[in-house]
Amino acid sequence: MKHTLTLLTTLLLAPLAAVHAADASASVAPVASPHVTDWLKDARLGVFMHFWPNSARDMKLVDAFDVPAVTRQLKEIGAGYLVLTLGQNSGFYNSPNAVYDQFLGCKPGERCSQRDLPLDLYRALQPEGIRLMLYLPCQTPNQDAHAQRAFGLPEGKKDQPINEEFARKWAKVIQEWSVRYGDKVAGWWFDGGYEHIQFNGAIAAIYGDAVKRGNPRAIVTFNPGVKLVRHTRSEDYTAGELNEPFKVQPASRWVEGSQWHALTYLGSFWGQRNTRHPTEDWVRWVSTVVAKGGVVTLDLGPNGDAATGPVGVFSEPQLAQVKAISQALPRNTPQQQ
Repeated sequence: MKHTLTLLTTLLLAPLAAVHAADASASVAPVASPHVTDWLKDARLGVFMHFWPNSARDMKLVDAFDVPAVTRQLKEIGAGYLVLTLGQNSGFYNSPNAVYDQFLGCKPGERCSQRDLPLDLYRALQPEGIRLMLYLPCQTPNQDAHAQRAFGLPEGKKDQPINEEFARKWAKVIQEWSVRYGDKVAGWWFDGGYEHIQFNGAIAAIYGDAVKRGNPRAIVTFNPGVKLVRHTRSEDYTAGELNEPFKVQPASRWVEGSQWHALTYLGSFWGQRNTRHPTEDWVRWVSTVVAKGGVVTLDLGPNGDAATGPVGVFSEPQLAQVKAISQALPRNTPQQQ
């Protein structure tokens, strides 16, 4: 989610990527019916939130996160689910994890918040029919040398090569969260599953097993970068990270047996609170995707300044766009196979 392409590279690769995505989308449906992603397909539209503490001082932002206000917004705009980041590269997380603390030799509250923000969100979202999903990178925070050292990775401010030995350690951290949350968490979106760090199907299977120890029906995906493909056989739906989404559309619901799903940002970049495209363009694209059985997750920027408003809430321009998209979708769509 942090790589960018030059304009020239984008122009050269876009036609090939579009052809590949279209071919993959035409794959037949999986044998299993009902499928674990049926709820995702029925949800059609969800929201992604980049929110985590960047330092020990930022733990106060986790404590200040206004769960009722965010829940009201998600209900108002018709979001079917929320994807919350547990953390990313900073080395700090918005949920407790005793296993992670043990690996690092930290006390509760030093690297992982004492407030269980995902649990608080679930308790507010579930009565409104909004599901909760979680985001986590495929390795330790790449800006935290202490964490890299504790898990046996090379040190340096970049993603490090990983292997199955490391994956089994990281899976213990994943499993602590998955078992504690159980069926409260409906799915996981793993970032950084790149070929250049030697991520592969065996590692994906280790992480997938850790996820499903807590909830056997939790859906999982692994992000290979900016493209929409089925990256490994362990994926229930496509990660589908897209920077320029409008030219990418599904031929059917399935990509080699995985639910077609795209994740892109509503603002000028990930986590931004502005808007970058006219509402009618978003409505047209999302409506086309949903009509063919696909699912779209839109990244909205949360407020991180308590002096300007409730922590975590989204901007009014972004809320207006997502609400317009949601209201333009038909109330009921036929099952797409």
